Amino acid sequence: MADFHALTRRVEGLEFLGIEEIEFDPDEDFHVVDTRKGREGEPRMDRRLGGRLYLSMPDVTALRQLLSLWERWQRGEKMPTGFTPWRDIFASLRDIRPWGPADRLSEDTISCWREEIENDPNEMRRIEVEMWFRGSEGNRSAAFRRVAGVVFDIGGAVVDHSVIEEIGYEAALIDVPATEISRLVNREEVHLVLCDDIMFLRPQSSTDVPEPGDGLEPALHYPDDEPAALPPVAALLDGVPVQNHVLLDGRLEMDDPDGLEAMSVVAERYHGTAMASLILHGDRNVTTSALSRSLYVRPVLYAPGNGIREEPRRDRLMIDVIYRAVKRIKEGDEEGDATAPEVFLVNLSVADSRRPFGGPMSPWARLLDYLAEFYGILFLVSAGNVARPLRIDAFESWTEFEDANPEDRASGVLLALSDQKAFRTLLSPAEALNPITVGAMHDDAVTGPRGAGAVDPYEARDLPNVSSSQGLGHRKVVKPDILLPGGREHLRFQASGSALVVVPESGGRSGLKAASPDVAGNLDRTRLTMGTSAATAMATRTAHLIFDALMDGDGGSMHADLDADFRAVVVKAMLVHRANWGSRAAFLESLYGPHGRGKHVERRDNIARLLGHGFPDIEESLDCAPNRATLVGYGTIEAGESNVHRIPLPPSLEHVTEPRALTVTVAWFSPINPRHQAYRRAKLEVSALRDLKETAGVSRSSGQPSDKSVPRGTVSHTRYDGDEAVAFVDEGHVVFRVHCREQAGVLDQSIRYGIVVTIEAGEGIPVYDEIRARLAVPVVAET
Repeated sequence: MADFHALTRRVEGLEFLGIEEIEFDPDEDFHVVDTRKGREGEPRMDRRLGGRLYLSMPDVTALRQLLSLWERWQRGEKMPTGFTPWRDIFASLRDIRPWGPADRLSEDTISCWREEIENDPNEMRRIEVEMWFRGSEGNRSAAFRRVAGVVFDIGGAVVDHSVIEEIGYEAALIDVPATEISRLVNREEVHLVLCDDIMFLRPQSSTDVPEPGDGLEPALHYPDDEPAALPPVAALLDGVPVQNHVLLDGRLEMDDPDGLEAMSVVAERYHGTAMASLILHGDRNVTTSALSRSLYVRPVLYAPGNGIREEPRRDRLMIDVIYRAVKRIKEGDEEGDATAPEVFLVNLSVADSRRPFGGPMSPWARLLDYLAEFYGILFLVSAGNVARPLRIDAFESWTEFEDANPEDRASGVLLALSDQKAFRTLLSPAEALNPITVGAMHDDAVTGPRGAGAVDPYEARDLPNVSSSQGLGHRKVVKPDILLPGGREHLRFQASGSALVVVPESGGRSGLKAASPDVAGNLDRTRLTMGTSAATAMATRTAHLIFDALMDGDGGSMHADLDADFRAVVVKAMLVHRANWGSRAAFLESLYGPHGRGKHVERRDNIARLLGHGFPDIEESLDCAPNRATLVGYGTIEAGESNVHRIPLPPSLEHVTEPRALTVTVAWFSPINPRHQAYRRAKLEVSALRDLKETAGVSRSSGQPSDKSVPRGTVSHTRYDGDEAVAFVDEGHVVFRVHCREQAGVLDQSIRYGIVVTIEAGEGIPVYDEIRARLAVPVVAET
């Protein structure tokens, strides 16, 4: 009973068998516990898996003991000594059973396959098989042989196979007859679904690439400067761009080992061309300069032509393509050394439209988390676009919607988004912990008419586009992290009756202007593009500009010698640092529930699903101001350690009732443990050593994620404000402590982090000069 008793001790004392408290071990056999419902006020853990909790059992004997206890409880018998807590756990359960055929197929998968076979029932179907990962290579080989044998027996074939040990992943891409898919859709117990080596059967990953927008026109001006002869620090993993477009010519370092350029129709290379243009030049409707360095481009999508949007090769597992691409950039491969070792920013403006987030971390998200921490890479990841219709119960007709006043229209749309949040979740890999996930802000610089028959859902710019996927992330991590302009997306009518149903407008006269291919072969054309892809490209550009500003010693930067090992975490912190919920924060607080005493955490979580940490003020991230000073620091820390950062205050703020604000952002990359439900190995806690109201005259601001939400991820971002007159202490410093705790098992390595602090006050207070005078060196960590 020793092993099973150890499992019992893990959950002893829990009020409810909480998902967030249960460990799991993919290297052992899994078994599943079905719950009657999720936690009050929240969607079930995984709507596609029916609200299930997973327990790892040490062995078959332990499973039998658990089932024996369950049967004993069902008969109303007393629990054995030491196992009484299971009585309360069992009271919350409907059934306990081993993992089986019903668990390998989600309802989303069945729905997708049903639609496919209705459209074309006579073809072979390509699907993904995710296998239970085994730590032993011998056991993995044996398991794969069994799966391959099952595939062969049903008349199928294995197309691709991948093992990524670092994240506990093994999968195969297989072809199976459509008749077999039909039987799976009908939930017949065919060989594939009965194979114990298989964890999930899924449709092949499908990238989320929006269609190109309108407004094809010549570029009005071309850049005449050449990029500096410095190695690229940013990479784009996307479609094949038009390399000799006037906005891209001489600015790309192409690396195409898979030969996707030769497979791509030039006139339809929309997405890769647009993303490269936005990173290098920004929105062409706004006057900006080109980045100082070239952009490394590794195509992972190609343009097959005939109007088919850019897509990955269908004979490869997309996760394996990304894994090999990043390893090639940082380490090299069988063809040679690292192709771009200086790269620490990687843009990923693609998402798996068939893998909406529902609780467990997807393999693709686990991969990005691992690569980010291992190589020190800041991935900028698209939250994904949700194209599905939106039912708006506040309106019964399109006319009523069109004629509504802007406040009522916005309220109806935002309430509809909240009501349907379980069906508009992040698309893999956007739930990843270490990357910055980017949503689409309802903003662009387009002037003039937007097109007939479409309605702008909001007047405000600081709200998300309707199609921008919603958080939260794993264990309620604040996701998306930030929102950047993704076009003023309009809505079109689809249906009416008891409620109005609308759809986001695709294409149209909204968006960001970027380079575009042209069927006539012109190499100077631009067009509009929109969505979270465009917003993510703008985030990568912003991160690059932040890095350039840090490296600008001649321009006054004190961080031109920033250690390369800390570039990614410092830029990550700075990218989020000037983010806020904007002018509509109070409106959302009043609109979204729940209200009442003790409900602010849940209410703020519901807002954070849409806004994350908010909308970064890019100008403030890059520019100085007389009444504002930003301090940048970095350090390393190990489990159980604390680092102290002393931040000098401007003397002019002492003993005066002048409005002031203090913003503190800490960012890091955590190693992960896919074998543990907590997943994140390193938790950094940020706290002031003294009450900030007493030492600086500020308190935690409203209009931001709650203090309970902020510590969940790998960015801690908090703003304080106030105007109280106080006497400074600690020689005129505020002191922040960064403490490291291990989660998800033993943390046996140091963690790199970046810290950014901004102090600002009203006009006329010389904050910048006074703090600079007090600083002899950049802020560093004290152990």
